Amino acid sequence: MTAHIGVGMLGMGTVGSAIAARLLSEWQLLGERSGAVPVLRHVAVRDVQRQRDVTLPETVRLGDDPFAVVDDPAVRVVVEVMGGLQPATECIERALSEGKHVVTANKAVIATHGPRLARLAAAHGAGLWFEASAGAGLPIIALLRDSLLGDRITSLDAVINTTTNVILTHMRRDGVRLADALVDAQRRGFAEADPSSDVDGWDAAYKLVVMSWLAFGVHVPPEDVDRQGIGDVKLDDIGYAGRLDCSVRLLAHAARSDAGVVLSVQPTLVAQSHPLYDIDDSDNAVLIRSDFASSVLVRGRGGGGAPTASAVVSDVVRAARGDIPVYPATDGPARLAGEENDEICGYVRMMLADVDDARGLVLQAFEDRGVPVEDSRDAPSPQHGAQLVVLTGAAPRAVHSRALETVETLAAVRGIAASLDRVC
Repeated sequence: MTAHIGVGMLGMGTVGSAIAARLLSEWQLLGERSGAVPVLRHVAVRDVQRQRDVTLPETVRLGDDPFAVVDDPAVRVVVEVMGGLQPATECIERALSEGKHVVTANKAVIATHGPRLARLAAAHGAGLWFEASAGAGLPIIALLRDSLLGDRITSLDAVINTTTNVILTHMRRDGVRLADALVDAQRRGFAEADPSSDVDGWDAAYKLVVMSWLAFGVHVPPEDVDRQGIGDVKLDDIGYAGRLDCSVRLLAHAARSDAGVVLSVQPTLVAQSHPLYDIDDSDNAVLIRSDFASSVLVRGRGGGGAPTASAVVSDVVRAARGDIPVYPATDGPARLAGEENDEICGYVRMMLADVDDARGLVLQAFEDRGVPVEDSRDAPSPQHGAQLVVLTGAAPRAVHSRALETVETLAAVRGIAASLDRVC
């Protein structure tokens, strides 16, 4: 007789409905792969009366109390897909304390509390699974947790937020302003009604924190990530980047050195020769560099109901199989390298005053302040008049910031219109 294992779900929106449908329709396949059929037993939702995309059989209890699902003795695997920090965190803690396996797609919970929850799971012989928390359809968590255990990972670079990537791709391809590209992304289902977590870079920061914990064995609080969203990215700079054979991405970057770790989420120019240059629309990608495997690129659909549900159901199969994942231990807060050790290259667009040799004065100021200049281009504009685009070479972020402060005070400069990171 085939064994069964009860599954309880917290939340049944777009992702949750896809998970439920898969559990109900592919129970035989999932049972064959896990050795125990994962059977949906109990579901908690905010609104029991709301019409949903999947019809639950009478054998599945439906209610509005997530803790009732956690405490249900018929449930051995708790799937959390309701989002938010609370009550999701408390539900996960309670399930793990009862020795139940937890599968979650909640990036905010794992980024904020992941190491602590992993210790709680280990103490009670439970499994904590969160493949869907970073990359959705990309198996990046399994890769970092299991497949590169023999490597010292030195850096991660990722295009990991689908909403912003869809917006920036639309701006570049069709020449539309950010506000219009955002409205279109909402219409197509790629952006939420409140897109602030994506546009302001929080979503990418959460995912970067999770990946960095697994890659480096350190935990950086999400609020300590050097984060800038895409809200100030101008269509002009998307256009100038194209002329320089670059694309603009919201790039999540993490690196480890003797000075500590650096985590940043910044709008960044990516050159045509770089592996992340052509990651367009709903594609996501993570580039891992290590001392042993060298470079590993993982690419695929990073958002949407189906890819996220796929990652969740795969984790349910692992939980039903009885696997217990092992995560890096962390001792105290991570040591951050700081802006003096974070080397970047830059893109700067400035409006020039009618001053003799304005261009030469600007370039000399960068060099005098310790920022090398790799290239400069005149960029006259009907709206802004004489402009100069400068591509700076590698220097610490703090040095770049001080150089920009100096340049902005020059009589030759009417103002800095844009400043973006650039992959060196």
